[in-house]
Amino acid sequence: IKINPSNVRRSFSSVSILAPLASNHPSSFKSSRGVITMERNFNSSAQSASNGTPTGEKGGNRSDSAPVKVSMDELLALASCQPTALSLETMYRYGATPKGSKKAQPASEAQNFVNLTRLRNAQFLHRELPIRIAQRAIDLLTLPHGLNRTKEVQSIANTYLQYLQQLRDFPVPKNEETEKEFTTILSGLVMDRHSIPMAIARGLQSLKDERKAPVDARRLAEMEEALNRFFTARVGLRFLVEHHILSGNDENSDALYRKQVEAEGGLELLEDENYAMSTIDNDDQDMTGCIQRNCDPLKEVHRTAARVTRLCRESYGIAPEIEIVDCTPDKDAALPFTYVPHHLRYMLAELLKNSCRATVRK
Repeated sequence: IKINPSNVRRSFSSVSILAPLASNHPSSFKSSRGVITMERNFNSSAQSASNGTPTGEKGGNRSDSAPVKVSMDELLALASCQPTALSLETMYRYGATPKGSKKAQPASEAQNFVNLTRLRNAQFLHRELPIRIAQRAIDLLTLPHGLNRTKEVQSIANTYLQYLQQLRDFPVPKNEETEKEFTTILSGLVMDRHSIPMAIARGLQSLKDERKAPVDARRLAEMEEALNRFFTARVGLRFLVEHHILSGNDENSDALYRKQVEAEGGLELLEDENYAMSTIDNDDQDMTGCIQRNCDPLKEVHRTAARVTRLCRESYGIAPEIEIVDCTPDKDAALPFTYVPHHLRYMLAELLKNSCRATVRK
């Protein structure tokens, strides 16, 4: 398996717009039939919460047994709002000053700048996140061909409704103290990365088992399109939250990633990755939140390959050798590549896992 980091650099160097942060809801969203269906699903989701049904992602201070107090009218009103489109460049400027840059100015001035920026950031998210969360709930409640009626999808939709209620009940941050409290609430939204995808996978499987017949290609394509819309928008939602959390402290995306993996009980998978990182330069002083001004694709490939190799060996007993070839031309070596390292790692990991699995099974 060969990877050319220069191809990665070229592929993503032109990316300027954050991958669709808003979804275009199906036409049935505004139809009377669609609203009736959603009301039935919404009510069953609220009933699940009152019965203490387990939900998808782990929240911060949220109680799984608390009834949802978000009305259908409020949900539809929020979901019909247009979310704010943001470019990666805007997000980079939107975060705090890069690590190490505070030394270039007096400490008091740097602190005032960061506090003002974070306060504005928090106020923006207080307005923006309810819109995006409501749209994700609607995405789930309008999934086609019975997928929206599975208990797993109902549970996830209910999770988003509880997130919405939690943000709605919290007042607009107006000072440093309330901003920190707001950020603590947001932290609960990003610690668990896998429970929602796994729950949707179980929902698909239960739908398949219930029908006891293969789903035709047309229906499968429609479900895939709807799920792609949901997951693409979910990336944007999580990115907004992660960027705000990381721009306010001395941690970087690696520290958040480690906490996430530790919460999932997979910390041992980072041992080989940490060794790979120790053999190359690891300077993150140009990080702003979870965006790196000059992301190094070669470094990210090394660390991801180490983790995937260990995962493959644990799963199959063997692992193919991953050969990493840096073919970056000298004229392009100094070009900055502003990107989100953990997004790049995720894409690389999925490609490598698929390649390793296919190679081992061959």
